[in-house]
Amino acid sequence: MRAGAVLLGAAVFAWLSAIPGWAADEPSPRVGRVSVVAGPVQYRAPAGEWADALINEPIAAGAGLRTEPEAEAGWRGAGARVALAPESEARVLRLDRDVLQIALAGGRIGVHLAAGGASPKTVEIDLPQGGAWLAAPGDYDITAGDSHAPAQIQVFAGKARVGGGLDESRIAAATPDWFSDWWRSQDDNADRSDPRAWPGVAGIVALNEAGRWERDATFGNVWYPSDLAADWTPYRDGVWRFLPPWGWTWIPAEPWGFAPAHYGRWARIDQRWGWVPGGDLAAADYSPAEVAFLGTAGIGLSRPGDIGASPAVAWFPLAPGERMGAGADADGRYKNRRFATAVPRAVFAGGLPVAPALVDDVPVRRLADAPVILQALGITPAGPAVPAAAAKPVAARRVKPVVASAATPPANAAAASDERHAYVVALRDPPPPPARPPTRDTRRRAHVAAAATLRTRPLSGTPRSPHNRQHLAAARGGA
Repeated sequence: MRAGAVLLGAAVFAWLSAIPGWAADEPSPRVGRVSVVAGPVQYRAPAGEWADALINEPIAAGAGLRTEPEAEAGWRGAGARVALAPESEARVLRLDRDVLQIALAGGRIGVHLAAGGASPKTVEIDLPQGGAWLAAPGDYDITAGDSHAPAQIQVFAGKARVGGGLDESRIAAATPDWFSDWWRSQDDNADRSDPRAWPGVAGIVALNEAGRWERDATFGNVWYPSDLAADWTPYRDGVWRFLPPWGWTWIPAEPWGFAPAHYGRWARIDQRWGWVPGGDLAAADYSPAEVAFLGTAGIGLSRPGDIGASPAVAWFPLAPGERMGAGADADGRYKNRRFATAVPRAVFAGGLPVAPALVDDVPVRRLADAPVILQALGITPAGPAVPAAAAKPVAARRVKPVVASAATPPANAAAASDERHAYVVALRDPPPPPARPPTRDTRRRAHVAAAATLRTRPLSGTPRSPHNRQHLAAARGGA
């Protein structure tokens, strides 16, 4: 946004229900993680449908969280932490190195922006009656407002500006209560510095309290988790979920498991499992899971027994330097194949916990000789389909912002970038080519105040403090 003008929309682009293809001038997208699920919370993948939320589900442009009464939720990304109060709904419209844009359809959120340049340059919160821009690191408590109560931006620390129908009277000094005390008291590892904290990679700092880093002559920096069971194996304690646009995505049960599940590789070193991130890890390297599947696409792995027995689905973690179809050894073998995990196909497709459902009737020789599936897995998730929403353009209108300080108005939130990264999409059937909008001067791109039409159910205003409840910060750790 240039000085003196902010572009807002009166309604939402319908394509915000699905993550669009990234234009060539877009900066590198980032992926955060769900870090708190307390009570009935629902999660929506960028191109999926609402479902019960789990810790460590990915947050990217298009993803959403909503809470029922007596529930809270939160997510973390590089330099930012967002908490949802009961009866709230928020969608992430843009998340990359430069911009964090959130549509708050109703209810209330708390936003912490880390100091030291880690947070995005522009942070925009779209509300039903306008928009707010968080112009400095700090803590902000934001109520969406509705026809009965106005929006409010409480500033504990930092600087906020408003526009699109809101005036500076909506900005106030903070008045602490149970919700702000809760989310502001959460351990904030996102503010800590670490020499291995690759910019934009969610969950890296969470590893510090769950293991230790060592230097290996072959692999470089290696992280070893602490306090593991003797038979622990990567990608064995968690669930598989089909999350558009990524496809089959591993959701680890370990609170620290996000980064090791979606970046880097696992290696067996001196009878220990170590996570090897590699030297050039980047946010755009996100993958739904760094594994290889065994058997036949669309079927899985056949099992011995009666004719007609259900096949299994089996997979193993890729080792450093490996990729599907290219083993690291001279004879083409994969180093971690002998640590394959197998479950009944119904468990896999139904998104059920893996660890309690392991099958032990697949012979070791079968796991060793089964072909690696080199194309899309081809297994349909159980339950209703999760189609992407159709794209429908909506015009935006130009309004003049109200600036609540003498500082320069918000910088252009859609600044052009020379980087041309795309999501690493694997483990899914190839989609038809996305319809890409024509390349435009990003200085004239509209930031859509989408919250007005995102609401999918009635939401109250500022929630009241529940009685006798526990606030479950279930995933201690970093961004």
